[in-house]
Amino acid sequence: MELADLQAAIPGFIDKGHPEKIKILAWYLHAHKNLTSFPPADIRRCYDGLHFLLPSSFSGYFKNLDSSKEFLKHASRYRLSARPRAALDALYAEKGHTVMITALLATLPAQIPDLAERTYLDEALICYKHGAFRAAIVITLNLPYHHLCDFILQEKLAEFNARWLISFPGQHRKRNLAIANMHDFGAELKESQVLTIAKDGGIISSDVYKILDEKLGKRNSAAHPSGVNIGQLQTDAFIDDLVKNVVLKLR
Repeated sequence: MELADLQAAIPGFIDKGHPEKIKILAWYLHAHKNLTSFPPADIRRCYDGLHFLLPSSFSGYFKNLDSSKEFLKHASRYRLSARPRAALDALYAEKGHTVMITALLATLPAQIPDLAERTYLDEALICYKHGAFRAAIVITLNLPYHHLCDFILQEKLAEFNARWLISFPGQHRKRNLAIANMHDFGAELKESQVLTIAKDGGIISSDVYKILDEKLGKRNSAAHPSGVNIGQLQTDAFIDDLVKNVVLKLR
């Protein structure tokens, strides 16, 4: 794990006090840089790498951590003692790639103002962090699908309704139907039909359509009883593809 991943994986890291920051960075040096001990200069370099404001001096904080037995000192080097290291392991010792994907998801709320999308994101993140990969896949698709529907409503509603008449003329035999709000998508159309109309109408590219159509199929397999195994690597790829190539690109 790199420093940027560590910062993204720990909510409120920048606002923590210096003693807590120093302990977390000490844990990072042990757990992710494989250092058995470290000089204060290593912590200073981490501060610099994260663009944290430096304290006037590290010496007082290190002395206090040593006195409280949270740090163990040998010569001019330090290491975390067993109790704080175990506590930090329990909080942050996730597999490296898991933390990276979690960080990817955790950075999205600032970029997506819609409350419903943030809710899907929060739920997917909870499932993923607890190893519920099947549930994470089912919930994650709600995020880009809602994002697409909202994009249609805000930017491409006339084009979508016009193309609906052409792509699925049989649905309009009794009367011309039209989408007017978010509820109408679920009431009138299947998800696959929304994707087809959006593609046919040039609202999304063929590449985005392929991604969403493929992920819809995987979501459906995950959502129904089957012998299909859903593992971490599959879930990583599923989330990464949808976030990077749909949510962040479809504006």
